[in-house]
Amino acid sequence: MLLPAAAMALPVYDGGQTFQAIQGPEGPEDYSWEVQLGPDQELRSIDDRHAAVYYTDPEHYAFEIEARAAHDSIGTSVPTTLAVTQPNIITLTVHHRDGNPAAGGAAFDYPVIGGSGWEGGIQTHYVEGPPGDQPPAPPTCVVPDLSDRTLRASRKILHRAHCKLGRVRGERRREVRVTGQYRQAGKVLPVWTAVDVKAVAPGQYSRSS
Repeated sequence: MLLPAAAMALPVYDGGQTFQAIQGPEGPEDYSWEVQLGPDQELRSIDDRHAAVYYTDPEHYAFEIEARAAHDSIGTSVPTTLAVTQPNIITLTVHHRDGNPAAGGAAFDYPVIGGSGWEGGIQTHYVEGPPGDQPPAPPTCVVPDLSDRTLRASRKILHRAHCKLGRVRGERRREVRVTGQYRQAGKVLPVWTAVDVKAVAPGQYSRSS
């Protein structure tokens, strides 16, 4: 469960920005995640929908984070923005309380959930980087932490991080969990690098080990 921005404990950003369905105007608008930064990395805001992680010594682009889209129950797009609210915190704001700006502030049809809307066609957003910046480099594979994940969940998380699942050592049954990975979490590698894992069925290992 993800918590509003004001909460003390925040989930770690793993490439997604999942939030619970917003059931009415009283529902929260702000959701925050902690971005785990490596040595000499810095989180910066680009515009009201994008942030990016940069290496500072020497300075170069690592990867970009875009605000997740949202829509209501009939497919109307709900505006979202993304801000860097602390040096390692991003906050997604789902602007549902002010109503639909394209319909004079008419109320949205709840629930509001994550994902692109379909009413009125596709909207195109153009991103302009900070003044003087070179165009962003191609995406990189930022290895996520796969500990205790199923193989199916690991494959999805790796895909969001622009990596892919490599060789599975151990079992491949549906219920197995990842107990080891052969590329360190947080390591920045070429896009779609394969990450090998070790998987064991529940009960055959201790979570504390």
